[in-house]
Amino acid sequence: MSRWKAAAIHFSISLLVFLFLLTLILWLWYPGILFSIDGGWSGLRLVIGVDLVLGPLLTLVVFKSGKPGLKFDLACIAAAQVLCMTVGMWIVYKERPIALVLAYDTFYSVAIQEFEAFEKDPAILDSFPGPYPKLVYVELPESDVAAGIAFMRSQFIGDPLYIQTENYLAMPDALDDASEVFRQEEVVRKGVSEALQVKLGESCLFSKFISSVTSGYVCFDKANRKISVFFENEYARSLTENDGETS
Repeated sequence: MSRWKAAAIHFSISLLVFLFLLTLILWLWYPGILFSIDGGWSGLRLVIGVDLVLGPLLTLVVFKSGKPGLKFDLACIAAAQVLCMTVGMWIVYKERPIALVLAYDTFYSVAIQEFEAFEKDPAILDSFPGPYPKLVYVELPESDVAAGIAFMRSQFIGDPLYIQTENYLAMPDALDDASEVFRQEEVVRKGVSEALQVKLGESCLFSKFISSVTSGYVCFDKANRKISVFFENEYARSLTENDGETS
């Protein structure tokens, strides 16, 4: 067997493993558009580099039919590849969002490290319905003024609303009247340009969005109960600037 054929076989096996891992990431850990907006891709690059590039490349370099110690060399390559992939997948798993929390006017994508950093037990999410990441919102006072005060106070005392697990409520199944949950939806809409507003569908509940890797605006599809569209801050600003130039 030639070294090119050995490398091709190694690559084919690695590709099958990678496709399995990718399915796991896309369907369970970073469903929907979360993969592209919440760090799923950045974590996956390590897995790609090790699984699809480094492993087959090392096989191409060391393989020589009849070479003494070839089995040992290939075993070492396989062991190193498995170890690196395991580390990469563990990083992706630990950084995955386990909750999408609507707090006041913003959806926060929250990973397990953030719960631990604020000394909160992420196990509380097990009591909420649906798959991970759990869809929850933070209960606020009925008065808009009191809700605004609660939001500002949380910023000053270092106890952000999105991590106040004692105030978590499950996102309702029906969101025909979303005013009690998306309290600031209309305000957030008015804060962006008309050019952006016309891009929002009827099913869109508009909100700010913050994750560990990005921030911007999202549409929460009230019919499908998921974040469906993401708009970067830079995109929203550019539309606003264009509106100013044409007015």
